[in-house]
Amino acid sequence: MKKNILLSVMLMLSAVTFAQQQLATLNHNNDITVYYGADALISAHSAAETGDIITLSSGVFNATNITKAVTIRGAGAWADASGGNTVIRNSFTISVGGDAEHHITLEGIFALGSITCSNTNNPQFIKCYFQGIGNAGGSVYSSPYVYNASFVNCILEHWTVYNYYGRISGTQFYNSVVMDCNDYGMSESYINCVLKQNPNNASSRLFQNCVLYWDYADSVAPANNSTTSFNCLYVQMNASDSSADDLFSPIVGHTLWTVRGMSNVFQSFNGSTEGDDFRLLDNVATTYLGTDGTQVGIYGGTMPFDPHVTSPLIRRITVAPRSNANGQLPVDIEVTNE
Repeated sequence: MKKNILLSVMLMLSAVTFAQQQLATLNHNNDITVYYGADALISAHSAAETGDIITLSSGVFNATNITKAVTIRGAGAWADASGGNTVIRNSFTISVGGDAEHHITLEGIFALGSITCSNTNNPQFIKCYFQGIGNAGGSVYSSPYVYNASFVNCILEHWTVYNYYGRISGTQFYNSVVMDCNDYGMSESYINCVLKQNPNNASSRLFQNCVLYWDYADSVAPANNSTTSFNCLYVQMNASDSSADDLFSPIVGHTLWTVRGMSNVFQSFNGSTEGDDFRLLDNVATTYLGTDGTQVGIYGGTMPFDPHVTSPLIRRITVAPRSNANGQLPVDIEVTNE
């Protein structure tokens, strides 16, 4: 149930024309500091300390390199009828050592640029849309590490990781979509995901309750690449090419299905668009079930895909262009808890 809390800093608002403005709040030990404008995230991060929470309104923010174990929450990666999304433009890096208690968390963010993770422990990404994310390259001995990253209800257009001597490992994807996967990591798991499989040197991976798609002309079968798969649906993009029908060898104790043609599996997703609807056809959703008895793909399992953020968020802020007769600047803030 959606609850709206309207906070009026000034009561005499009707006579003033308001303008939408970006806003970031910094919560440090329950003390709230407010920053305004496109650089609000930059200012909030600069002032933040380990464990602080930065909350962003909807709007477009300039990026900053993230070097502190903080939580950054946006209004959501997808605009909907109740408000706009939170966009971070420009590329940036994440370099946060972190531990089980203090780590970087991004939630409800649409990232326009490329994100590079470097020397980062336990990063968490929740309900975000990434145009590109991965780790930096490097020599065999200097490759940056990224350990135990987790993605929940995220969409990634490009996921690219380079691994040297096990320095990229432990990545976990839950109910997420990876539309282009160039993955050289180790010890990874994909649970209830939709994933395009590309040939690579990844090892010790688990696919469970997933829908994996590939173009047989330039990709190898996921099951042939040090992969363990349980209850997965494999989709060859080209429905007219039957050469992949017997591509997978039977694996004892595993249930694998192969279907030719994206239109025979998805309601609208064709493997290349940026749309956020990855729903299965009704007959597919009821036929191909995961190990838990729910449908394979992002709408099954214990964390079905839902783009709406659940933490209190700043849905809207409007600031008057000028002070009133009493020298006060009227501000109107709408905080939503969905």
